[in-house]
Amino acid sequence: MRILKPLPVAVFTLITLMLFIPAKTASAQAPAYLHAISDLRSARVYLQYDSRPEFAGPRDKAISEISKAIDEMKKAAFRDGKDIWQSPPPQSGGDPAAPFHTAARLLREARSDVDHGYDLPENNGLREKSLKHIDDALAHLQPFL
Repeated sequence: MRILKPLPVAVFTLITLMLFIPAKTASAQAPAYLHAISDLRSARVYLQYDSRPEFAGPRDKAISEISKAIDEMKKAAFRDGKDIWQSPPPQSGGDPAAPFHTAARLLREARSDVDHGYDLPENNGLREKSLKHIDDALAHLQPFL
């Protein structure tokens, strides 16, 4: 009988611990396109901070394409039930003196992430649309690399 007295306390403690431990961490839930969104956001910021007037046209077109790609991927993430605000932190190691080169590197990494990801049938080709926008952004930056 003495053995059964601590049993309810142990069960209560176990249940309490299970309630406070999440099933999966956020990084385990993040598919490749959430990492790509983070890379695209970083690339957009590098381009937005470049204020050289001679690059305004291609820079603005590239920023527009990046924003469109982010929107397409956010739609896909939302349809997959993922939290688009729970994305990996932006990468560091960029060169503020060469924003086009850093943005192009981040765009290529994002393209690779999206290309290796998967697209559910109900996403209606959002992956391909995102890839096209990324490719168009890279094309606008290509003459200056």
